[in-house]
Amino acid sequence: MKDAYEMYAEAACAGQDDKDKNVRHYLEISVPVEVRPEVKVGRIEAYPCGEPVVMCDECKKKPETCRLVIAQKICVKVPLKYSFRTEAGESFTDCCGCMEDNKS
Repeated sequence: MKDAYEMYAEAACAGQDDKDKNVRHYLEISVPVEVRPEVKVGRIEAYPCGEPVVMCDECKKKPETCRLVIAQKICVKVPLKYSFRTEAGESFTDCCGCMEDNKS
């Protein structure tokens, strides 16, 4: 099976006479970019939402006591400010798939 380089080289030269040949080769050029996220947390606030709910706890055998559970939904507001620091490294070129060969 032909790779993309061979197919493009053949297509680029199709229809030309035998004296003239053009060869093209693709290079992969890359640059590493490092991204560092930063998050700043602002003043956190909380406030009640709706009405509290009163529930009786399990019935106790002590008639002189009553145990209740009170539940309240609250809303918590957490302001976040996102920012990012980026830094580009040195660019590099992979001419013939050498970088793929070095990965193994």
